[in-house]
Amino acid sequence: MPHKDKSARLQSIYCVSHCYNAPLPDDRKAKLTVLSLNSSADSLTSVQQIELPKETLMPVSQVINQEGTKLFTVAGKHGVLCYELKPDEQGRIIDKPNCLNVTLESLQTPYGVMPVDLSLDVSERKLFTCNFLAGSISELSLNSDGQLSRDPRVCVLAHPGVPEKVQEIGLSSAAKELGFPEGFPEDSSHPHGVACHPDGKWVVFCDLGSSNLMVFSLPLGESFESGEPDFVMAAHLAPDNNRHYLAGTRLVRFSPNGDFLFSVNELDHTISSYRFNAVKGTLVPCGQPCMTVPQDWLDGIPPRPYMYNSQPNYNSGLAVSPDGRHVYSSARGHDSVAGFVIHADGTLVPTSQKRVGSGGRTPWSMTFVNNDYLLVANQNADDPMARQQGGKHADPERIAPAGREPGNLTVFKRDSATGSLHPTGAIWEAPHIISVQTVSQ
Repeated sequence: MPHKDKSARLQSIYCVSHCYNAPLPDDRKAKLTVLSLNSSADSLTSVQQIELPKETLMPVSQVINQEGTKLFTVAGKHGVLCYELKPDEQGRIIDKPNCLNVTLESLQTPYGVMPVDLSLDVSERKLFTCNFLAGSISELSLNSDGQLSRDPRVCVLAHPGVPEKVQEIGLSSAAKELGFPEGFPEDSSHPHGVACHPDGKWVVFCDLGSSNLMVFSLPLGESFESGEPDFVMAAHLAPDNNRHYLAGTRLVRFSPNGDFLFSVNELDHTISSYRFNAVKGTLVPCGQPCMTVPQDWLDGIPPRPYMYNSQPNYNSGLAVSPDGRHVYSSARGHDSVAGFVIHADGTLVPTSQKRVGSGGRTPWSMTFVNNDYLLVANQNADDPMARQQGGKHADPERIAPAGREPGNLTVFKRDSATGSLHPTGAIWEAPHIISVQTVSQ
């Protein structure tokens, strides 16, 4: 394989913009944009933009192989799309993807089984997915062209049932109409995060519905189809003043050396750290979960009276610095990024900065460009006109009207010693940016 200039690949940033829940009113489509970050990191330039296939909903996660030649993205009912990349041409995309089915199941919704997170193993011949709506996880076997070499292997996860605490809360009028308990998504299994261990011997999944962390040994054995992980870590309970019952584990990521696993917890506004035993495949908590947003801020905002969006904040993104010194979590609602120092024993302590504004509203995905820069994808952006009291577009929730609701990708410079983040001035705007990915370092 010919040598490729790695410094050139570092400039390629892949950003997905699309409405979270459904197609936008003006039928704008999901778009995948290739961006270039200049050498001073104060400017982002669009290199290429393509439309994802028609009716691609919820493209919330991507993964790129080490050579920077293939990009895999979740694509709703299309399963997973595999695009060929040209690292020697600023990472440009060949707009003819392979469509990879993630499961033989079929759900008659616009989202299908709705895969939401991806992870490649070290061989890059196995791709693992979390199928949120189906309550299942899949292993896709790939050939060198990024196509399936055989049918996917599927594991349907078990769920203990709706927690008593959720049942006691009762149903809101909106939840009654949809038939969901107030505590959705704790009504059933909803796998949402997956990470392969660096040594290639383990894969970890997390279930947002049950908050379990599940470890499977690689290569997968018969226990995968039967739903019997090698190890299961049950999640912690949410505090009594939290509307949900469990933590709501959303994403998991390993430290670069594989010693620790981190989880961002969507429903109780925390981040957790675990020591991973690479011989046994077991997890041990490293101290208590850490809050990512101020408790007094949470207490000062009354619950919203409808279904799942009843809390003022839902954690989303998770990013570990390539040097393994810091980990970051984004908060949708508080609109911030919280930073933590990773101690030698795996415990987390907030950086001296603690948190910084995300640069917009509703921050989703985050990723690093080498050790220096953290990219944050904001689904929405602050609209000054929406915050002008008495103005034409005034809105206390800071929501801009249709057609004026741009999201953005914001670049932060990271201090490798303290972990603090500072905007570089590089911002790229597009409607509803929900995911960003770069080539691994």
